[in-house]
Formats: sequence, structure tokens, C-alpha cells
Amino acid sequence: MLIRLLQSRYYWLIPVLSWLFLTFASLVWNFSLIDNSVKDIAFERGRVMYEMVRLTKINPVLMANDPTVLKKQVMEDITYSVVSAQPMNPENMAEPWEIAALTRFESGTEYVFQGYLKKEPGYFRFMGPVFMQEQCLQCHGYEGKIVGDVRGGISVKVMAQPILDSQYQYKQMMIFIHVTGFFLISLTSVFLIHQLRSQFQTLNRTKDELRVKEQFLSDVTNSMSEGFAVLDRQGTVRYANPESEWLLGWNTAEMEGQRFSELVHCGRNPDRVNTVESAIELTLQDGLTRTGFDDVFCHKEGREVDIAYSVSPLLREDDDMGVVVTFSDISERKRADEERRSLERQLNQTHKMEAVGQLAGGIAHEINTPIQYVGDNLRFIKESQEDMESLLKVYSNLMQKASALPELEVEVAKVKETIEEIDLAYLEEETSNAIEQSITGASQVARIVLAMKEFAHPGSKQMALADLNRIISNAIAVCKNEWKYVADTELKLGESLPQVKCLGGEISQVVLNLVINAAHAIEAAKLQQKGKISITTTFNDDYVEMSIADTGTGIPKEVQEHVFNPFFTTKDIGSGTGQGLAIAQDIVVVKHQGELFFETEEGKGTRFVMRLPLNINPE
Repeated sequence: MLIRLLQSRYYWLIPVLSWLFLTFASLVWNFSLIDNSVKDIAFERGRVMYEMVRLTKINPVLMANDPTVLKKQVMEDITYSVVSAQPMNPENMAEPWEIAALTRFESGTEYVFQGYLKKEPGYFRFMGPVFMQEQCLQCHGYEGKIVGDVRGGISVKVMAQPILDSQYQYKQMMIFIHVTGFFLISLTSVFLIHQLRSQFQTLNRTKDELRVKEQFLSDVTNSMSEGFAVLDRQGTVRYANPESEWLLGWNTAEMEGQRFSELVHCGRNPDRVNTVESAIELTLQDGLTRTGFDDVFCHKEGREVDIAYSVSPLLREDDDMGVVVTFSDISERKRADEERRSLERQLNQTHKMEAVGQLAGGIAHEINTPIQYVGDNLRFIKESQEDMESLLKVYSNLMQKASALPELEVEVAKVKETIEEIDLAYLEEETSNAIEQSITGASQVARIVLAMKEFAHPGSKQMALADLNRIISNAIAVCKNEWKYVADTELKLGESLPQVKCLGGEISQVVLNLVINAAHAIEAAKLQQKGKISITTTFNDDYVEMSIADTGTGIPKEVQEHVFNPFFTTKDIGSGTGQGLAIAQDIVVVKHQGELFFETEEGKGTRFVMRLPLNINPE
């Protein structure tokens, strides 16, 4: 049926007629709902007005003070009145329709509702009962009714025209929606069927092309420079290309019908894991492609061949899914990769040991000393606490009084013996010192560890506000082992320094490089006493500035213009790579749009200045 439709010249007519019928049916159904809702809306308006009047107007006190409250009133398109068959006021006399409704209320009817749409203008009438209350008996006791009897009713007249006008607007909107929807859906349907018709025609045209390409793909497979084998669900070879014959030594006829994993597995080494078999089984189970495997395949002659292979699911229309194994000889590449990895390991190990040797040695040295006396003094803290001293004094007074009592003589002797055993006087004297030393040591350890933790953190790849003073303090703590033996540091950090938007981790690297360079320069000067590293931070409206000055050798005039060049260094071979200042300049100037420059005097020292803008212009 669908194929005939796609081949017909009038394929567009069926969806158009179908949507036309559905649109018309939907429009009729919605109109019926709108028409039925007119009566429901009128009933709800009448009921609401009845409840409002019953709750607010039917009040004996209000009626006694203002008898006109029950007179007929009009509110927009709704008219209401309070009526009775025996009213005190003749104006509240019920009409015949209302008297009939009152009679029905006597028999238990809850309300009466009736429409008069054929009249001009059309309207609806709603009437509900009013029951006798205790307060009503004063004025209406003459009627002979008791509390709970029907005393009268509230008659509401709802005009139909406003409701009809409102529903007419809904009908117009419904027509617009349906007509618009009909055209949009019809055009879309025709367009989609047209596309499907085009695809069907294209499919027919490609059938013949596929027959030609099938032979072409077979030729391509046979010409591949990689081994190519198709396996069924049991892992048995069903097809292998000529390259497979050359790599494995078996011809296609010999491989077909054999399990591929057993064919290429070297039986001489039973301990070797057969990864090919595992990959084939997993791909048969989940249908996922597995690539990048390396293994050793066995040649027919018995030699081993280094192979890279991939296992892919064979996508077929039926459930008989197989796999495709592609593999190639990587013996030469593997040897080259092994040589390259060996060189990389050596280079990485060199860099690693250089970094670890500088930082780990200093950190271990700084942490070791405070940890030593913190551990010893914590044992004192565990045995005696400062807060117990006052309690011990009270116990001492109590023991003196107890010594005068013969019956406590044994207990007092035990206490004295215990005091002598633990050397209480010594504990009281040493506890205070132990606590103070422990606190000092713990604070020092915490400061060093925290600085190391913050400095070693890789940081965000996005710029964020950072405290430059804190970055400097952490860097000084981390590299303390580099400078503490050759120089003293003097920090003049601005107290009201604003936070600067930067890459905190990379700025830390700049500060660390500059401080270590300053320490190395002082060490190279071979001064008779410790040198000095002065670090200052200031700011103005445009930038934050940090300067690091040392009392080292200074930079010779002939090399000053080369200090920021990559791989340039004045240090001895093996002592520096010449990358520190080049990386620092890239971080400050390129990434942060700042400035990095120096002032130097040979033989007296160097001052490096880093300026970071407070407002970085987006690129």
C-alpha cells in the first residue's frame, strides 16, 4: 500500500484528505463542547451569586435596620432578588415561576435552574432556598414556620448574551487554530511523503550500484595492507584476505573452519594470556568495537610476530552476528617505540628527580625537626594536663587534712607513694614547657604543610581573584630550604593590597622561580655573611606590583638582553635549564598582559619587578 502510494502521481492527496477529515471532526467536537459549556457557565454564575447573597444579605439584623436590602438589585449582567410566597414587603412577592420553585424546595429540591434562550434577550434563571433561622422568628413568626423550614428563596437571572459572545470568540479562535494546523500539518505531511518518495526512488537506483560496489569492496578487502578475518559466533574463520595469509603463513583454505584464537595463539607458551579470545568473546556479547590491542601471534613456521589488532562486530540484518578481526605487523614500530619510551623514561626521571630533589628535601628537612619534639611533648601532654594542676592542689590540701585521721592513714600513704613514683613536682614544672613547645612545633608544621598544599595545587584553568600576598608567603615557605642557608628574607607586603584576577598556580610558579634565582645568585656571590632577599608588594589604580631584590652577583651587562630567552642560562651545566625566566615572562606578559622586567648592578644584586593589571582586557 505504501509503495503504491509512493509510486502514484497523486501521492499528496491521501494525507491532505486524511488531515481534512480529522480537522473537521475535531472542530465539530470542540464546537459541541463550547455549546454545552454555555449552560454550565450560566449555572455556575447563578449558583455563585445565590451563595453570595445568601451569606451576605440574608441577615436578620441587617434586614431590621435596612428593609430595602432585599429589594431586587442588578450587578452587571446578573439580576438577583430575595422573594417569598408570604413576604412582609409586597415588593418581595414571588412570581409564578418562583412560587413553583418554592414549592419544589418544600419537597427537598436543592435548586431550580432553567434557560430561556429563545426569548429576546435570552437568559437563564437560577433559584435556591432560604431557610428559617432562630433570629427570623421575631418578624416572621406569623407564618407559622419553625427553624429549618423554607422561608423563601433567592432568585438569580443570568443574561445569556455575554456568555454567548465569549464562547463565540472561542469558536473563532478554535477555527483559526484548526485551519492553521490543517495547513501546517498537511504541508508537513506532503513534504515528508515527498522526501520518503525521493528516498524510495533513490533506493531503487542504488540497488544496481550496490551490486557493482560489492565486487569493488571485495577487491579492496583483498588489497588491504592489513590482515582481515571474518569470524562467526563460535570464533571460527569464515573469510581471510591475502594479507592474512602472508602475516600468519596459512592460506585461506587452511584457516577457514578453524578457531582464530587457537590459530594465532602460541602453544609453546601456555602461560601467555590469550587476549584475542577474550576480545572476540566480549565483542560477541556486547557488540562493541575494541581497538588498540597489542599481542604476539604465531606464524605457521613457529616464529612469533608482534601484532596490533582490533575486533569489531560484524553488522548483519539477521541475528547471526560475527566479528571482524583486523591486524598488522608492528614489530619494527614496537622496537622504535621501546627505544623512544626508554629515552622518555630517562628524561622524565631526570626532570622528576630535579624537582623532587629541590622541594622534597627541603620539605622533609623543615618538617622533621618540629615533628620530633611535637611527638615527645605530646606524651607529656597525654600524661599530665595543665588544667589538672589546680585540681592537684585541692587534692594536696585534702590529703594533708586526711593524714590527721587514723582511719585514712593507709590511703594517704598510697597517695604519697604514687606522687613519689610519678615525680609530680617534675611533671608540674615540665608540662607547661612541653605544651608550649608542642603548640609551637605543631603551628610550624601546619604552616609549612598548608603552604606546600596550596602551592602544589594545580589550580583552575580559568582566571580567578587571588591574594598575591598569600601566594608569595606560600612560595617562600615551600622553597625555604633553597634560601635559608644563604639569605634572610624580608617581606614588605602591602596590607590593603587588592585581589588580582590571575591564574594562581602559574603566578606561584613565577614567584618560586624568582625567589630561587635570587637565592642562587646570593650563593654564587660567596658572601662572608648571609645575603638578603627583599620582597615588596604595592599597588595603584591600574596594577599590582611585586618586586624581589637580592644582594647577589647581579647580571653581567653582556647577557642582560638574553635573560628571557628560552634555554639561556648563566648557571653551570646541569644546574639550570634556562627555561625559568622564559616561562615566567610568558605567564606574566602573554597570559596576564602584565610586565616583567629587572634592574641590576653587577656585584651588588638584582631587582625583578612583576606587574599584574587589575583589569585584564579580554582577547
